[in-house]
Amino acid sequence: MHARRMSSKVKPGLEGVMRSELIRGTARSELDAKIMAFIAKHPGAATPHVNIRVAIMNEFSEVYRLIIADGVIELIRADKFLESIGCTEEVTYEFDMLFRVPPRVNIR
Repeated sequence: MHARRMSSKVKPGLEGVMRSELIRGTARSELDAKIMAFIAKHPGAATPHVNIRVAIMNEFSEVYRLIIADGVIELIRADKFLESIGCTEEVTYEFDMLFRVPPRVNIR
């Protein structure tokens, strides 16, 4: 009896799935353009499999955007990206993860 070979390829359409929701009435972060460029590289799918909510707080400590990652792999990608631009993870019981953008630095 021969063992079946498992394919290491991910099925098309199941990798890189992310969506974003802007919270009405909140100010966008100064880093929002970078965040949106990252999300644009991971287009949303018509039928998500798992919704993992990553909240982002702006410089005024308001949750202003949600990234909805489709699965753990996308959650890890979002986590690594947000940390790479200086965001810090905060404790949360409302979302799956919560990040705070770095505070503004006023240089005179």
